[in-house]
Amino acid sequence: MILYFSATGNNKYVAEQLSKALNEKMVPLKNLVRNKEYTLTVEDGEFFGVVMPTYWEGLPSILLEYLEKADITFKGNNHYCYFVATYGCDYGYILTAAQKEFAKKGIEFDSLYTAKFVDNWSPFYNVKNPEYNRRAEENGERETSELIKRILKREKGFRLPDQMSPMMAAASKANYNRIRKTSFFKLDKNKCIGCGLCEKQCPVEAIKMSDGHPTWVKDKCTLCLGCFHRCPAAAIDYDGGLRNGQYVNKNVVLDV
Repeated sequence: MILYFSATGNNKYVAEQLSKALNEKMVPLKNLVRNKEYTLTVEDGEFFGVVMPTYWEGLPSILLEYLEKADITFKGNNHYCYFVATYGCDYGYILTAAQKEFAKKGIEFDSLYTAKFVDNWSPFYNVKNPEYNRRAEENGERETSELIKRILKREKGFRLPDQMSPMMAAASKANYNRIRKTSFFKLDKNKCIGCGLCEKQCPVEAIKMSDGHPTWVKDKCTLCLGCFHRCPAAAIDYDGGLRNGQYVNKNVVLDV
């Protein structure tokens, strides 16, 4: 089983490559949350992998909130558990955070890995250069290929050191919770074509269509920027991020 979350495609790419190599099923976290499915069963001999993006040097809120309710059961005892974090700038504290949060559910990872792709936080990073993006994707693809080789060997004890202290990680998480307010999103109604893709793809159902336009109906979201990056008319902005462009990984078919 490969539990993954992906808004713009990088994590789905990693999950797909793992699925092909390990012959394991992919489980989109977004679907579990939408369908309120909080019971997972890992069969005897099955690998249990988690592939997540790094949000402000830590875990995305959608995963943290899911784990609070989740009941994850392991049948038998012949399992291999691993965690993969994708990131753009740095992976910060996410590996330790993953260990701590999954330990609360009685899950210990045998090894934890990272893969560096495009940093799609457009309010800060520019993603308008296709050549730069492709080089970043190729780096992520190489690192994905290498970590798959390690996982196939059922490697144990591998992980990278934290890039920040627990105090810095706590401050970063507090900032993340502050900027998850949906009031930071802006809609240009003159550009909006009313396709409804933003509503369909929002993993936490924070968007509803009203009179042909999206409306944010929750105070906070997980801040995946899926609505921002995937809007075909570039009608959705977040804190001026459109000035730096939109990005999706074109090597995968994005989830809706």
